[in-house]
Amino acid sequence: MAPLESEIFAPIANGKRFLNHEASIRDFAAHSVVYQAIKVAIGLAPSSPHGPGPVVDPRFPPVLPPHISKGLGIVTKSPGPIGIIGAGAAGLYTAMILQSLGIEYEILEANDRIGGRLFTHRFNGEAGYTAPVGSPGRYDYFDVGAMRFPRIPFMTRVFDLFETLGIDKLLVEYHLSADNNLEYFNTMPPLNSTVTSVQAMDDYFRVSVPNGGTVPTDFIQQPVSFWTGQVYKHYKDLFAELDNEELTQVERLQIFQEAWKELITQDHHSTRSFMRAGLNGVQPYPGPVIEWLEMFDSATGLYDQAFVESVMDSLDFDWPYPAVSIPPKGESETQWFCIDGGSDHIAHEMARQLKHQPQINRRVTKIAEGPNGDIEVTVADEVRPRRYSQVISTVPLGCLAAIDIDGCNLLYSQKQAIRALKYDASTKIGIKFENRWWQDSAIMGEATIRGGTSSTDVPPRVCVYPSYGLDCEGAPGILLASYTWAQDALRVGSIVQSSAVGKSSSPLADDLLLELTLNNLSKMHDIPREKFGPVLDYYAHSFYHDEHARGAFALFGPGQFGHPGDQYSLFASIKAPAANGKFHIAGEATSVHHAWVLGSLNSAWRAVYNALIGQPVLQAQLIKQWGIPDEENEFYLHALSELALARYL
Repeated sequence: MAPLESEIFAPIANGKRFLNHEASIRDFAAHSVVYQAIKVAIGLAPSSPHGPGPVVDPRFPPVLPPHISKGLGIVTKSPGPIGIIGAGAAGLYTAMILQSLGIEYEILEANDRIGGRLFTHRFNGEAGYTAPVGSPGRYDYFDVGAMRFPRIPFMTRVFDLFETLGIDKLLVEYHLSADNNLEYFNTMPPLNSTVTSVQAMDDYFRVSVPNGGTVPTDFIQQPVSFWTGQVYKHYKDLFAELDNEELTQVERLQIFQEAWKELITQDHHSTRSFMRAGLNGVQPYPGPVIEWLEMFDSATGLYDQAFVESVMDSLDFDWPYPAVSIPPKGESETQWFCIDGGSDHIAHEMARQLKHQPQINRRVTKIAEGPNGDIEVTVADEVRPRRYSQVISTVPLGCLAAIDIDGCNLLYSQKQAIRALKYDASTKIGIKFENRWWQDSAIMGEATIRGGTSSTDVPPRVCVYPSYGLDCEGAPGILLASYTWAQDALRVGSIVQSSAVGKSSSPLADDLLLELTLNNLSKMHDIPREKFGPVLDYYAHSFYHDEHARGAFALFGPGQFGHPGDQYSLFASIKAPAANGKFHIAGEATSVHHAWVLGSLNSAWRAVYNALIGQPVLQAQLIKQWGIPDEENEFYLHALSELALARYL
């Protein structure tokens, strides 16, 4: 097995398997995509009869011939602190790592708060943050950003962080589903979701052709999960062979490579186009069937994401069966948790660990390599640029695109990645009622709801009931009345005026948003609005309308992981440093674990490691204290750095 190839399977070589979520298919995918990018880039370099180039780090021989790599090395980095742009999860974790290594740093945050997409809105302000656990004031909030965390082995880095911060004491079980959750579609009376799958096969929602709909009858005879499962089954069968305990490491690698090669050749497909194509013995799905599946299984337009993303989600959370559902519906073997008091406790506890606090309201406008080998950072309303030995950007790619980084000498592929890598939309609307009417038997009868979600085809799409404060007498009536993604989120977001600034600039638009949400909540629950009681307050947030986010989370489109025939990889290039090894791009979009805090943490580790290339003692200390994320390995990072310096990525 060639050294370059053997790195793909490093996690399984260490005994990790996909079974029980010990390993993530996404980690192996990251290794494979980066391996392919390195292999192609090496092939682009002119060959030389003189063998490999000079050794910069004896542990990692250069991958380029000497007439290219000679003199590359790693440009000498000036002394001084490392600048961190952004104080979200990635930026704060970067600072924690640097501090543990004795490296000075400075954090610049454009917003007036820290946390980024670790964002909690409290209707009672600071009093809610400090309120004792179990008291009503503690639960006067909803999480605008990250709100649930699956406890599965490949997410261990996140839960290790919780333990370090003492957050583990605040973990509360998050209920993905609960008794009496509802489904309301096609104006039919809402149906208890625990019996929906049976009733749906009788076409309760009247979507079949005989009942005035557009879905052929033969499709209605099976539930949505059956038809989505059919699409993913071929690939899940291929990867499922990896859990044969009698396989050798070489055999496992071969099975993985063959399975991944077959999957990645479909990277040009969206989930929608793959369903339409009729591949792997699955009949082509008619357009009305695809719309029906997307409506019940996902969000409007989410099937336009990369088919590879859908398969990896399915493999990661339902290995190897059943089919994925986003968000997962029904019973789940995985334990999910939320943070009692709000997810922004994570960010604030991270900041408490730091000797240098993030500097808020510091908007970076320009980053460039300086004449003395340092990196100059220009901040709005400051006369002189700040100077750092290196800079790590952790802001979302949409925000980075608004910063002048011409002076960082990025690769063309890196510029394309910043511009093109796809982010999904997300909009949330939280309403504060006088009481938790959904838990009140006087209103709901025997059908009270404690946690979980209800779904519909009207604009709220998904309603999320709090899993926290369930047994707190007098807990405020905070309901995440609408949680949307993709086109649903963009449409609702177009009338969200309170986004980002937290106050209305158009009372008329806000009234429209509240009226729309309340009316549809009434339909979803088959309850007159008057029974909800008074609305005391509400808050809406669209991440695509948030100047500090410009998108909710990365979710790659077709072709963005990299088709085997592609010469360059956007994903691999964004992992490599720029500015002669002194500018590094982090954030969940640069990790394969899109949308998860894990992706932010992994990306921060990788950025710090790249910043330490040429300093093996500090790199060893980093690994001793912080491990190596499963999606990364040293050999590939050194190779990417060398290839980026030589401009072959």
